[in-house]
Amino acid sequence: MTIGLGIILLILGLILLTGAVDLPDDIANAIATEPLGWILTIAGGLAIAIGVLLSVNRSQHTTAVEHRRYDVGPYPNEPQGPYPGPPPQGHYPPAGPQQGHYPPGQGPSQGGYPGGRG
Repeated sequence: MTIGLGIILLILGLILLTGAVDLPDDIANAIATEPLGWILTIAGGLAIAIGVLLSVNRSQHTTAVEHRRYDVGPYPNEPQGPYPGPPPQGHYPPAGPQQGHYPPGQGPSQGGYPGGRG
């Protein structure tokens, strides 16, 4: 917006300086066109310079990039990622205790607790 405003002010100032447009006598007698032309030209140049500086500041920003690394895990030849798919059958231990995996005297038939509390 500041660059567009600067261009408009610069054009108006140059028009008043060069006398490219004949103003009506009432307006020409009421204002001094040459000083007003210089003022508008300088203001337009400043507006363009400020607009360019602001657009340069907007383009200088940092971007955060997030990198995720996944552990290869027990299957180095399988696809990597958070969810590579269902695991191959037979590679994981069973979910719960199985028959015959209890310490002696602590199986389900003995109450499951040391000392036989049931």
